[in-house]
Amino acid sequence: MKITPTVRAIIGLELRSLIRDVRTVLMSIVLPVLLMPVILLISVQMEDRRVERESTRTYTFAVTGAEGAMAGDLLRDHLGSETTQSDGVRLARVEVEDPRAALEADELDFYLEALSAREWQEAAEADSTLRPGLDDFDDTPVFRLVIKSDRTASRNGADELSDRLIDIRSDRRDSVLIAAGFPIPPAEVAVFDTANVASLDEVQGARMGRFLTLFLVMLMVMGGSVLAVDTLAGEKERGTLVTILTTAASRDEIVTAKLLAVIAVALAIAVVQVVNLWVYLGLDLIPVGSSFAVSITPGTAAILLVLYLPIVALTAGLLLLTSAYAKSFKEAQLWLTPVLLGMIAPTLAPLLPNLQLQSAIIVVPIANVSIAVRDVLVGQPSWLAVGIAWSITAAVAAWVTSLSVRALSDEAVITGDTTRAEFLGGPALFRARVLRLFMLFWAVKVLIDFNLAWDDLRVTIFMNVGVVFLAFPLILIRIFKLDPVEALALRAPKPGVWIAVLLGAPAGLLAFTIVAQFVNLFIPVPPEMLENFGQALLPPDIPVWQIIVMMSVIPGIVEELTFRGILIHGLRTRWSPTLIALVTGLMFGFFHFQLFRIPGTAVLGMILASVVLMTGSVFPAMLWHILNNGLALYLATQDVDLSVESWPVGVAALAALGMSMWLIWKNRTPYPGLTKATRFASEPATTLASGRR
Repeated sequence: MKITPTVRAIIGLELRSLIRDVRTVLMSIVLPVLLMPVILLISVQMEDRRVERESTRTYTFAVTGAEGAMAGDLLRDHLGSETTQSDGVRLARVEVEDPRAALEADELDFYLEALSAREWQEAAEADSTLRPGLDDFDDTPVFRLVIKSDRTASRNGADELSDRLIDIRSDRRDSVLIAAGFPIPPAEVAVFDTANVASLDEVQGARMGRFLTLFLVMLMVMGGSVLAVDTLAGEKERGTLVTILTTAASRDEIVTAKLLAVIAVALAIAVVQVVNLWVYLGLDLIPVGSSFAVSITPGTAAILLVLYLPIVALTAGLLLLTSAYAKSFKEAQLWLTPVLLGMIAPTLAPLLPNLQLQSAIIVVPIANVSIAVRDVLVGQPSWLAVGIAWSITAAVAAWVTSLSVRALSDEAVITGDTTRAEFLGGPALFRARVLRLFMLFWAVKVLIDFNLAWDDLRVTIFMNVGVVFLAFPLILIRIFKLDPVEALALRAPKPGVWIAVLLGAPAGLLAFTIVAQFVNLFIPVPPEMLENFGQALLPPDIPVWQIIVMMSVIPGIVEELTFRGILIHGLRTRWSPTLIALVTGLMFGFFHFQLFRIPGTAVLGMILASVVLMTGSVFPAMLWHILNNGLALYLATQDVDLSVESWPVGVAALAALGMSMWLIWKNRTPYPGLTKATRFASEPATTLASGRR
């Protein structure tokens, strides 16, 4: 991007227009500046009130049940009085006629029910959710704390009394053991203690790091969207954008200026928040106590700002794309909600337990930077991993930015021209919306798989896989008036391709196993999960041959019609064959919802897409898919472990897979209508477009 005087003039015009709007100033400037100190002040006040409330709180409880007198004596003997105090927490026992009614009326925080063993056994027989009592100890009472879990005081008070009852039980057990001749008090056998080696900065840094990126992205989207929506969608609606296009400014200068203006707003918000952290926390302008006791030095603030630069550019690019493709100001505002949700989702990665940057999450944009920020605030960053995460998000930001520049260079997009082919319906509209349609289909598939299930696995496979995956492409063919043969790639390949498939399917299965083993190094899969998954696929009450047929033939046919049929048909004129194979493979992987299955199925999807792109036919991919699933299930029934332990076996599998792909290449008939189809053959483009050799 070259910043010329014209570009600077347009940026100045955009920013001056932004400042003149009071609503825009509030959203883009005032709110980001004031929100951080307001949140800190409110947090401090809430923490002070919590400490004060806990130091003065008295939890009230009652004791009831056949063994209530014995329980009361225990509490009195060990706690000293009806009202006791320990570590600033007070418990007060009160007498009420109906503890359950008093609890419901909020007159009690909780109550202790002390039942005889016989009464508890009767209650357990009447209520299957209760744990049965001890039949061999008929004189052993059972204590149960009854709480209202929707009230914090009820939970906290019951937890406190539960700890004290456990201490009482330990003391009485010790006395019984000593009376029985145990040589020393059991407590002296081993003393248990807990030591926390994490500093206060590390603990609070981890707490703040979980939410800081989420907070910042929300502000950037809300603030930057005001300018982004108005600078394109708003101007298209008012007709002023066309006026700008008629000036002496070139199209590139206009595009660059508008993009930089949105980046400037998002960057200003990021700078404001990082400076806020340093000013209010680093300089201790607000006494936050232990609630946000994070050491923010100028160096830390600078590192955070650098880490957030790719997210700034990514936010600006996405907002500008949203505004560019919206036909009106109102439509752009409607699209902002899914954009905001889509950007917020990866910022929640630091909330996941035990998720480290040195895992597969490092390749997920925004999520990797969110975890890197957390590690920096904790003070334990792996700088190599942080650099890789930053580079990946920066690369994605550059790609999105280039997309926004290309979109703004499109005359039809920038002027809101609705006479383009994709606005007229039919195949052109299908090609324009194919990815959105598949995203919608993914959401529908999630709802179906997690809400519709039958007792018979065969019925579940037939309905959730066979019917659903067959119905989707047929519906699209009917709605968009597509040619079924062309849309589903129902063409005959050359005979030599079948030999390659028979060689490639078993070799590919070993290759997928290698991928799964590699991924398992970064995202370990619990053996119990794999065992449960295998048991679910092979129930003992269904013949094995039926399971193999149902789980190989049905998916092998209908999933290929969907992913390597209708999806590739929609993308064939938009991207290069390599990108089509990557995208369809990844989408195929994400339709297999278990996390540990996604990498292997994505690789399989990429190979099958390559087969279809080279042969122009979906039938070889169907056979490959059927053989892959059938062979995997059969080996599982024979307890054959496919794990590749020696590198010669892995190399041999990859070599066989490469030989298979080479044979397919030698017998290729490239997919008709491919963009850049000459990468697959040396024939003239006109010959390839017709699908004939």
